[in-house]
Amino acid sequence: MAIDTGFGKVKLFDDFLGPVIDETNDWLPITDGGTSAITLQEDGAVLFASGTTDGYREGFTQALNWHASDGGPLIGEFRVKCVTAITHRALFIGFTDLVTVENPIERDTDTYASNASDAVGFMYDTDATNETWYLCGVAADVDGTAVNTGIVPVADTYQTLRVVVNITGDAEFFIDGQYVGAVADAVTSTTDLTPIMLIEQRSDTTNRYLNVDYVYIEKGRAAA
Repeated sequence: MAIDTGFGKVKLFDDFLGPVIDETNDWLPITDGGTSAITLQEDGAVLFASGTTDGYREGFTQALNWHASDGGPLIGEFRVKCVTAITHRALFIGFTDLVTVENPIERDTDTYASNASDAVGFMYDTDATNETWYLCGVAADVDGTAVNTGIVPVADTYQTLRVVVNITGDAEFFIDGQYVGAVADAVTSTTDLTPIMLIEQRSDTTNRYLNVDYVYIEKGRAAA
C-alpha cells in the first residue's frame, strides 16, 4: 500500500522572524485604528496594538484556504500573550469565514455574540461576566455551546492555544498541551476559512497589546 509523504498535508508555519510582515504572500493586517509590527527579538514575534478608542481592532487574517472536509483535521496552533496587562480587551484566536476587521465572536456579560457566519476558536472578552478563555464556534449562523475553560490569560506569559476541527465540524481545544474541552458542530467543515488573531479595545484610552510568537496551520490536501 502506498504511503503519502508529509506533503500530503497543506501546512503553514510562521515564526515572525522579520524583518517585516509579509503582506504579499502570507498575512493581511486587519486594521481598524490599531497597528501591527514584527518585534525584532530572539525567536521572533508580531505585536498587535489595539488602538486607543473603544472598539478599535488590530489583527491578521490570511486567504480563505482552510477547511476541515479534505480528510481533516483542520489544526490551528497559536502561541500568544497579552503584553503588560489582560484588561480592557477582547481577543479572538482561531478561524473565521471573512477576511475583514470583524471580531468573529465576542461576549457581553453573559450574552454570546457571533458576528461571523462560520468561525471557531478561543475567545477572551473583559466585557464578559467571566474574564476567562472561552471555547466557541458558529456554524452557518448557528452558535455552538460555548465552554468556559476557567483559565485566565496571564500578563506577559505565553499560552499555546490549539484547536482541532474534524471532518464533521466538531472542535477540540488545548491550552499548553492540555485538553480543555470540545464544541460539537462548532463550524461548517466545508466552509473556506482563514486563520485569525485579533485584539479589540474595550472602554479605555490606552493601547492594549497582544504578542503572537508563532502560528501553525494544517489541513488535509484535496484529492483533485
